[in-house]
Amino acid sequence: MRSYKVLANIIDVLAVAVLFFIPIYSIMSIFYILKAPNLLTLIFNILLLVIEIFGLIFSYYLVDMIGGSIFYRSMQKFTETIPSKMPFFSIIIPSHGTPFSILEQTLKGALNLTYENYELIVSDNGRNRSVTDQLQKFCEKNGIEFYHKKDDRGFKAGNINAVLSLIKGDFIVILDSDHIPVPNLLEKFIPIVEDPSIGFIQAKVSYRNANRLYQKANSILYSQFYEVIEAAKDRRGMVLFNGTTGCFRRSVLREIGGFSEDTLIEDIDTSMQIIARGHKGRFLNFIGSYGLVPTTAKAQVAQLWRWTHGACNILRIRLRLLITSSQISWFKKFELILNAMAFFSGISIVFFFSVLAFMISFDTAILRYSVFGINTLYIMPLLVSLSYSTIAILTISWEEREDPYLKRIFHLIPFYLLSLGSFLFLISGVLEGLLLYNTPRSKTRVWDRQFNVLRNSILALFYTGVVIILALLALPNELSYFILGGTLTWVFAPLMLIWEEFFPPKEEI
Repeated sequence: MRSYKVLANIIDVLAVAVLFFIPIYSIMSIFYILKAPNLLTLIFNILLLVIEIFGLIFSYYLVDMIGGSIFYRSMQKFTETIPSKMPFFSIIIPSHGTPFSILEQTLKGALNLTYENYELIVSDNGRNRSVTDQLQKFCEKNGIEFYHKKDDRGFKAGNINAVLSLIKGDFIVILDSDHIPVPNLLEKFIPIVEDPSIGFIQAKVSYRNANRLYQKANSILYSQFYEVIEAAKDRRGMVLFNGTTGCFRRSVLREIGGFSEDTLIEDIDTSMQIIARGHKGRFLNFIGSYGLVPTTAKAQVAQLWRWTHGACNILRIRLRLLITSSQISWFKKFELILNAMAFFSGISIVFFFSVLAFMISFDTAILRYSVFGINTLYIMPLLVSLSYSTIAILTISWEEREDPYLKRIFHLIPFYLLSLGSFLFLISGVLEGLLLYNTPRSKTRVWDRQFNVLRNSILALFYTGVVIILALLALPNELSYFILGGTLTWVFAPLMLIWEEFFPPKEEI
């Protein structure tokens, strides 16, 4: 425990160093840029610097998360305590289009919870009448409250809000329709009863269908959110809800008007509003449920697109709330804003290599200073890569999985390749989110963005090919090798999408 505290303190110092380095680097770079011999050189260098600043700011965020997650491991966690009066929990399971075979497993798991003082409510807005009928019959047979919502307004948040007035408990547990809860889940949520400052608690989740290599690699994306990001946010009470296996204080939800129906990621938006009003979000380092990861790369990219759109949407509509809130410190406001900007990091790397390729191919001077003969231009991408790699390694070191550690290290390779290439498909999510297009309240609303796989993948490969060719034409410029090393990784995701289009994986239930 002591060694964890020392290490956490060291990394916190590094995070502060990165934060102070950003303005120093920016000012020194501007002095070099002002020496530009022509307008084109000036514009390109300013654009490149803006991209670098975005990446450096997010690098600080990642380093801070590393320090916070290590600090979490050094602290005493929640202990299981049973109060004199057993609290009553209301478990809400929203459903939309989930196959009944999956729903049945979830409901059976919820019926087998060891805690006795709770109710189950299913809120369904699916359009498949057969599934709805099966679900309703199962609920009636097993004493589960069933509610059918006739429209999809508000998507998942609208589905939950439709039954908030029907529940009996003061504590509300949200469980996704494909997540089977562990038997002692509710006992783990008891701390929310004891501490009135806690607005909600988020438990960790794991996945029961991570069987194919792609799914094993993809599970790292989810695990790092819990093992590192959520654990780090716990030390400031800044934990964010991740859509399932979380417990809310009913009075706090009432205070903000229920779950947010304004964005495609109602979980993050709702928890950010709760935190902005001075309540805490806490994390349980305990697997509370076992869910399903996307079975295809197309489904994963669609989910990533929704997260990207929702985060940028939040940045646009909640920025004023975050800035003007008198309930949280400026440092916490900064962290919440950075969280909403998370997907800018990957996009900034794409634009960084793209702009750099154009500059060296047209022999445009890159105006940056050097330290010991090394161009400071390398700092941002290397810092992002190093911090992100550290998070991934910590994730597989801490996660509770059956696969051996060395095998999970191997899974990092496809994980990185898929992640890096996916950013090319997310640019439209950033733009549409910032422009408030395709929100839950718009007429053209869509939950998971479906796209033409062949067309978009070919466009992604074409764009990557252009950047690679520009880098090759500039050889033997030393930056060419740097650009090639970064951009060649982009081809994996579109190639995998094309492969799945012609050779789709078997359906999993």
